[in-house]
Amino acid sequence: MFDPDVEARFQRIEDELLVTAELQRRFEMEGKERIGRLEAFQDAMARSRQEVDGKMSALIDIVAHLSETVERFLKSRSNGGAN
Repeated sequence: MFDPDVEARFQRIEDELLVTAELQRRFEMEGKERIGRLEAFQDAMARSRQEVDGKMSALIDIVAHLSETVERFLKSRSNGGAN
């Protein structure tokens, strides 16, 4: 149909298009994998944040209780040992 050199050029173009399509497919897959890893990381960070918030709340409660205990102790000492 076409001259052999034209046919060869068409074949190279088709080959390059196939390679380009494969590279694009791989790039998209890598992007999806990266997005998946980022989502997993965000979920882990959110869980860690919840754990830290829970521990911080417990620590605040402990400090408040300790503060009340120290305050009662100091008050009792200033009252001569009476509650």
